Amino acid sequence: MANMRVFQIQKNEILIINDDKQYTDTIENFKLDSGLSLDNINEVIYDNYQECCVVNKEFKEYPNVDFEGYIDNVDIYIKAKSEREYVPPKEPTEEEKVLAKINEIMEENDTQIADIKDAMLVAVLTDDTELQEELKQEYADVIEDTNNKLKEVNVND
Repeated sequence: MANMRVFQIQKNEILIINDDKQYTDTIENFKLDSGLSLDNINEVIYDNYQECCVVNKEFKEYPNVDFEGYIDNVDIYIKAKSEREYVPPKEPTEEEKVLAKINEIMEENDTQIADIKDAMLVAVLTDDTELQEELKQEYADVIEDTNNKLKEVNVND
């Protein structure tokens, strides 16, 4: 079966189909995306299944080089529409930046504490009291470091 190829303008809307690719928008937006003027064209029905070309309610010769070219360029129009409609992500607020920094500090803290807990379990099970004391100190150092980092974030916000 042949690929579906359609160029249609009806009710101020445009539809272009080239097989599995589709572009739909207003005529004005299509003019922006394509750079075409489409002067004196209000309605078009052009498709390869019916092999018809109707422009402003008048049958024209099929195939039509212009409409075939528009269909062939559907990727260009899709890309232009995507760029025209793109809305960049908003810049995070100061509060969101502070919260992200706090979450980063706490994630690092949680990872370090989990490692210390795992090591402490081994130290307790092997009755290694010297390692237990070292790990207690390491735990206290991590908590102190985390608190200092959190205070720094609060001072800077």
